[in-house]
Amino acid sequence: MATANRLTDVLTQQVAVLQELQQVLQLEQKAIVDLDTAEMELLNSRKEELLIRQRAAADTLRQAMSETAVELRLPGSATLSEIIDAMPVPMKAQVQPLQQSARQTGSSVSVVAGQNRQMLEQFLSVVNDSLGFILRILNTSNTYGVRGTYLPNHQAGAVMVSKEA
Repeated sequence: MATANRLTDVLTQQVAVLQELQQVLQLEQKAIVDLDTAEMELLNSRKEELLIRQRAAADTLRQAMSETAVELRLPGSATLSEIIDAMPVPMKAQVQPLQQSARQTGSSVSVVAGQNRQMLEQFLSVVNDSLGFILRILNTSNTYGVRGTYLPNHQAGAVMVSKEA
C-alpha cells in the first residue's frame, strides 16, 4: 500500500505545518499584548508562508486520499474516516492518530486565531475611540478659535437656528 504510506507522510507534514502555525499564532498573541507592531508584522509574514504551505499540504492530502481510496476500492471522493475504516489494521494504527492530531491541532489553531482576531479588534476599537476624541477636541478649537470666540464662516457639524427669525 504505497499510497497509504504516502497518505501517512502527507498527514505528518500537515500536522507539522499546523503545529508551527499554532506556535506563530501564540507568538503573535504575545506581540499583541506587548503592542509590538514590528513583531506582529514579522509574524504576519511567517503566517502567510505557513498558510501557503498548509494549502499545498491540503491539496496533496486530497490527492493522496483519492489515490488511496481507489486502491482500497472506494469512491475517489471518500472521506479520510471512510478510507481509514477500509485500511488494514496495521496501516489504520498509523493513520488514525495522525488524523486525530490534525483535527486537534487544527481546532487549536482556529481557537488561537479567533482570540488574536478579537484582541486586535478590541485594540483597534480603543485606538479609533481615542482618535475620535482627539479629533473632536481639535475640531472644537478650530470652530471657536484660540481665545474661545466663535469664528465666522466656519462650517460646523451643527447649525444654530434663531427663534426670532
